[in-house]
Amino acid sequence: MTIDTTNMCSHLQKKLFEEDGIYHSLWIAMQDDPELTAVVRSRQLHIYRNGKKVLVLAGKSAPKIIREDAICELLQTTNEASAESSSLELCLARRSCDEIEIERIKQMEQRFNKALAAIKDGSAISLKAVKEDVAELSKYYGSELWKQDFAADEAGNLPPDLKRGVLSEDGIWNLLSDYRDIQKKKQ
Repeated sequence: MTIDTTNMCSHLQKKLFEEDGIYHSLWIAMQDDPELTAVVRSRQLHIYRNGKKVLVLAGKSAPKIIREDAICELLQTTNEASAESSSLELCLARRSCDEIEIERIKQMEQRFNKALAAIKDGSAISLKAVKEDVAELSKYYGSELWKQDFAADEAGNLPPDLKRGVLSEDGIWNLLSDYRDIQKKKQ
């Protein structure tokens, strides 16, 4: 099997093609299975069996199992056996989150709520006080960490009592947009 790796995430290339990569055994198994095909889309590897998508592999975020398949079982075995996986990869592979992810979400949620209150208040003092919070939220929203936290939420891996407005795509986008609009009006 050959695939065009031009647009593939460099992290994914290492995990897939290097002998010590956590997905390397998956790549080897794919070579021997004529029913499997793969294509790179949005820097991720989309894997199909007989034309039906079964798995999506990404460089920094968790693999996304679309439908149960033998190749997915191999992925789970590979992830569990990999002692060199980072704590985040292990967390996502086990379909649960650890204290680091939960603490990050709590901190970003505090920034989110503080910025929302400042925007609602509208005073120059309030808005100036949240400038750093908004900058951090903007950086977070555009990061792989936000995508991973969002995916964990979508998969139901976060504690049910965890406040997570910061993981709402519309909520954080609207906050950032409203803040920029207010800043433009002040100029």
